[in-house]
This record gives sequence, C-alpha cells and structure tokens, in this order.
Amino acid sequence: MPSTLLPTLPTQVEVTWKGQSPDTKKVAKSTISCKKCSKGNKVTVIFPDGEFTFHSQWLHDARCDDGASRNTVTAISTQSDETVRIDSAEMNTQDSMVTLDVTWSDGLSSKFPVEWLRVMAPIVALQSNGNSAITTDAPTQGWTVESLNIPDVSYKELFDTETEPERMDTLMLAVLDHLLGASSTGLVKIVDLPDPNYEDELNHVNNLCTLILKKIFGSVFIHPTRGADKSFNVSSRSSEADKRKELPNYDTSQVLLPHADHAFYETPIQVQGWYILEGESENTFVSVLAALQTLKEEHPESYHHLCNDPMTLGRVSAFYGEAVSQMTVDTAVSMQPGTSDQFKRVRWHPNFIGSLLSPYEEYDEARLAQKRFLEVMRRDTHQLKVNLKPGDMFLWDNYRVLHGREKVFAVPRTGVGQTVPEQVVHDRYRALCISMLSGFVGDQWLVHMPMPQLREMVKLVQEKRFLV
Repeated sequence: MPSTLLPTLPTQVEVTWKGQSPDTKKVAKSTISCKKCSKGNKVTVIFPDGEFTFHSQWLHDARCDDGASRNTVTAISTQSDETVRIDSAEMNTQDSMVTLDVTWSDGLSSKFPVEWLRVMAPIVALQSNGNSAITTDAPTQGWTVESLNIPDVSYKELFDTETEPERMDTLMLAVLDHLLGASSTGLVKIVDLPDPNYEDELNHVNNLCTLILKKIFGSVFIHPTRGADKSFNVSSRSSEADKRKELPNYDTSQVLLPHADHAFYETPIQVQGWYILEGESENTFVSVLAALQTLKEEHPESYHHLCNDPMTLGRVSAFYGEAVSQMTVDTAVSMQPGTSDQFKRVRWHPNFIGSLLSPYEEYDEARLAQKRFLEVMRRDTHQLKVNLKPGDMFLWDNYRVLHGREKVFAVPRTGVGQTVPEQVVHDRYRALCISMLSGFVGDQWLVHMPMPQLREMVKLVQEKRFLV
C-alpha cells in the first residue's frame, strides 16, 4: 500500500462474484473497498481481482453525473491548474448497484459505477498488486490456414420476425464480435440464404448482400456516383466487363492478388460482403495480423518500413459516366491513435499502389518490405483458398482480412459486393453495447468510453460480477 493511505479500515460492500447469483446456496462473495490518501489527491479501489489507484483530478474530469458534454466552465482545458482534492470517498449501494461515492474540495460530488471504474482502471489507474483478472480481449496474432474456423451466421435467424428484440440484439452483438473482436477471425459465412432475384442482383439493387449488411449495421456505404444501397458487381458478362476493362481488379481473367478494398480512399470501408450469384471461382482470404506477425519475426526491418513509409494509392473509375478520381497517401499499416504497437488497419492493393514516398536512402529497403509482405501472405500456410459457388456469401473485416481471386472455373461468373463505412460499423457496435447496459449504467457514463472497454463492461454486467 502507498504510505500516503490512511490507516483506517476501508468502507466495504459485499458483492457476488464470478457470475454466481445471490440466490445460489453457496455464493462466492468478496468485497470491494476503497481508501482515500491523506492528501486527498488519489483514491485506491480494491476490487476482488485487483487494486487500482485513481488520480483525484482524473476522476473529477471524467465525472458524468451531469451528462457527458462539457461547457466553457467544465472543459478540462479551462479549469484551474491546481489539483482538486477528494474530501471523502466510500463504497455505496443503491438498487443492487455498487458505486464509488466521492466528494471534492470544490463542493462537487459524484457516484462512479464500479463496473465503469474497473474497465477503465487498466488504462488510467496505477495497479498496486500486479494481478489483473479482468482485461479486454488481447489481440491475437491472426489466423493461419490450419488454425482457421469460419463461423456460420444464419440468414433465417437474422430475419426471424418472431425473435424477441433482446434476443436479436444478443445475436447481432455476437455477429459483430465475430467480425470485429480483437480475438476473432474477422470472417464469417452467411448460410441458409434464400434464392436470389437474378434481375435485381445483376442490376445492383435490392440484393442479398445489401439487405444483410443493412440488417446488421443499419446502412451501407453511399457511393458518390453509384448512389445509395447499390452494390458493385465483378462479372465476366460483357456488359459489365467492357465498362471496367481499364481496371485489372475487375478483369476476371486475371489473378487478383490479396488486397483490401477502399471505396472511399481517405477513410477505407471497414466491413465488406461478397456474394456469388453465378459461376465458380477460386478465391482467397488472408489474415493481415498473421502475415504481419510472420514478417515481423523474419524481417523486423521490413515490418518497420510497412508501418512508417508512406505510399500513394489511387485510381480513376470512368465506368460511372463522369470519371471518379480518388487518391490518398498513407502507410501500409496504421496503428490505433495514440499507440505505436496496437494495430488498426492495413491499406494494401497491389493494383492501386502507385509509388513509395520513402526517403531516398531507404527506398530499396521500403520496396523490399512490400515484396516480402506479399510473399508471406501468398504462402500456403497463410493464404486460404476457397472454391466459391452460387449461393456462397462471406462477410469480413476489411481492415484485418485481405481477399483475392486466383482463377475462374465457370462463366458467366458474377460476384456481388457491398461495403460498410468505419463510422457506421463503430456506431452500430456501440449502440448494441449501450443497449445491453440499459438499466445497469447511465448512458452518460458510456459516451466517452473506448470501444474495447465498453465491450468488456457488457461482459461484466452479463456475468453479474458486481451486483449485490
């Protein structure tokens, strides 16, 4: 314990633990307690699985009792430099919920939900005992062909009109976990599909891919020229192929190397759906995380170049009537904002990478890094090959899973694609988690919570870890 902690006994609240309900005969119980330091500049909360010390000013800045928005008085940047001290801190219960009740030297008070504190603690608090049983999902190193297990998602379950709303939210959250969770595959297969309407699918409207993605996310990417809710088709049919002959990725007679789709170049789309309407082809999927991990182990200097050397990406699409010209500059690998080692997404499309913008003296190594990355992902251990037939549909996280096409076996071959922007994906994920927490934690406490912590908080509530 820090020497500044008061020697008095902490206030205590008994809580059920490890998901056991209060009416169980043998209820595992523990205590959550708190101790305020003598100077009032920090408070330590002792959870059943760890002990964390919070800065008094951080608690004061993060309080949301009066709402999540700030004004010119409450904004962090406008407040005094002097640390606000804690006058008192105690654990309390109300309606079976546990809170840390704090009053400050400026007369304000707040009730912090204990689940909120626990999931935020590993980020902002000082851990005292080195033992943390509750953490967010640790990012996996991706999947290899041998380890991959692609989850099935039933169309019939997604569109079952008799399913209760709460059950449907749980199902949707499970789908998003499969696609977006840090330890997930990032790839799912849609099964139990109805027969398609060929005319609609060929005309880019009312297609199954759009219908399913809108059911899961609420909306899809609105193309600046193609318009709302319209799919993009990659087809060997002459009416489609002739329009797109200047773009090699649309030429089904060519190999299409593993890549991430962009659609909107400044902010690439995050989730993609792909449906085979007709024909057969051998398509590929690659886990970006697995390929990068292998590259990092074999050639760490090449991994460094992918993360740090910018490149140009662009294309001109003339088949929409008025040509659409898009371009951006970015690194192949992007990290989460504020971090140097937490992966966010990959930008990779061999057809549209124009030139590397690395310093003169590093150009050879930067170029070699791109070649090595492609070589790794094309290995049989990393590149999954799937024979796609009419009726097959896959959804994937376009930031973590690359896709490609090796060959076409039967023509005419038409694939129907649709995408979802990052903001739409994140908003839907957050909305589902917040809905799950309704009645347990006030919405105002969730507005500023990072997505991994928000998802972890849902788990805590579902397991009833902090209910009295």
